[in-house]
Amino acid sequence: MRLLFRKPIFLAVVLGHFTLDVFNSSGPILVTFLSKPLEWSTAQIGFAIGAYQFFAALTQPLFGWIDDKIGSRWLGAGSVAWTIGFLLLSLLLAQRTNSFLWFIIPFVLASVGSSAFHPLGTKHAAETSIERAATGTALFFLFGQTGLAAGPILAGLILDTTGISGMFGLAVLALPILVLMAFALRHTGPKFTPSPAAHLSNSPFSKQTIQWGAIIILALVMGLRSWSAIATVAFLPKLFQEMGWNVASYGLITGTFWMASAITGVMAGSLADRFGRRQTVFVTMFFGAIPLYFLPMNSDWSAFGLVVLVGSLIGASHSILVVIAQGILPGGKAFTSGVALGYVFGTGAIGIWVIGIGAGYVGVGPMIQLGTAFSIIAAVLVYFLPSTTETRQPQPEGVPA
Repeated sequence: MRLLFRKPIFLAVVLGHFTLDVFNSSGPILVTFLSKPLEWSTAQIGFAIGAYQFFAALTQPLFGWIDDKIGSRWLGAGSVAWTIGFLLLSLLLAQRTNSFLWFIIPFVLASVGSSAFHPLGTKHAAETSIERAATGTALFFLFGQTGLAAGPILAGLILDTTGISGMFGLAVLALPILVLMAFALRHTGPKFTPSPAAHLSNSPFSKQTIQWGAIIILALVMGLRSWSAIATVAFLPKLFQEMGWNVASYGLITGTFWMASAITGVMAGSLADRFGRRQTVFVTMFFGAIPLYFLPMNSDWSAFGLVVLVGSLIGASHSILVVIAQGILPGGKAFTSGVALGYVFGTGAIGIWVIGIGAGYVGVGPMIQLGTAFSIIAAVLVYFLPSTTETRQPQPEGVPA
C-alpha cells in the first residue's frame, strides 16, 4: 500500500479526489443554509441538489471516452478547478441577487468538473493496483469519501462562524493540490496508461464482455442503492434542520455518514477480494436497511449512532459495485468507470428529486424511510449477478485480470 503513495499519479488522483469531494459534498449544506433566508421550498432544495448530481452523472461516460483518447493532462487539475470556481460563483450570485435562478445556473455547471474527474481518477487508481482491483479502487474512493465527510463538517463550521465568505478561504487551501495534479498528470497521454479492455476490444474475448442480463440486474442494484445512500445523505441536512439542529450540527452528522462509508469501504473491498463481491454487497445492503428505517425517528444525538451504521453498511458497497461494472461492461476502463459512476449519480439525482417533491406532501422522514425497502430489494438482487470469478473474463497472457 505504501508503494502506491510513492507514485505521483496515484497520489495526485487520490488527493484530487479528496479536494473535489470536499466541495461536492458541501453543496447540500450550502443549499440548506441558503434555503431559510431565501425561503426555498423542499422541492427547490431537491431540484438544486438533484440537478447537481444529475449533471455530474450525465457526461461521465463522455469524459471517460475523452480521457481514454487524449489522456488526463488537462482534464485532471482543470476539472477540480472548474468545480471550485463555479461553486464559488453560485454563492456570490446568490448573495448579490437573492435569486434561485442565478444561483442554480453556476451551481449546476460546477458539477461538470466532477463529471470530468471521476472517470480518469478511477482509471488511474485501478491501474496502479491492478492485481487487487477492489482494494485499489477502494483506496481511491476512501479519499473521495473522506472528502465527502470533511466537506459538510467544514462547510457547517465555516457557515456557522464566518458565513459564505469563509468558503472562498477554503478554496485557497486547494491550490497546492491543483499544482500537484497539473505536474503529476502532465505526461498522461492515451498510451501512458493502456486499458486492458482496450487490448481485448478486437479479440474473441470482447464478445463475452456484454452480459445483458447481468447489466440489467446491476443497473437495478445500483439504482436502488443510490436512493438508500446518495438521496438519503443529500436530505440529511434538511431532515435535521427541521428537527432544530444548527448548521454546524447537521453538517457534522452528514460528514459522519460519509466518514463511516469511507472507513468500511476499504474494509469491504478487502473482504470482497477474499470472500466474494456478491456476498459482501448482500450483507452490507441487507443489514444497513434496518438502521435506515429508524434514523428519521431520532432527533437527539443518538442519531449519530444510526448514521454511522447506515453509512458504514449501505455505503460500503460503492467501490465493489464499480469494480463489478468494470468486469461486466465492455470498453476502456475510464469509459466503463464513467458509465458506472454516471449511472450511480444519475439515479441518485432522480431519488433526490423524488424525495424533494414527496417531502412537500408527507415530510422528509417518510421519504427517506423508503430507502429501507429499496436496500433490501437490492441486497436480494445481488445474488442474481455473476460471482466474482464469473465476472472476470478470460485473459490472454500478459494481461492481468
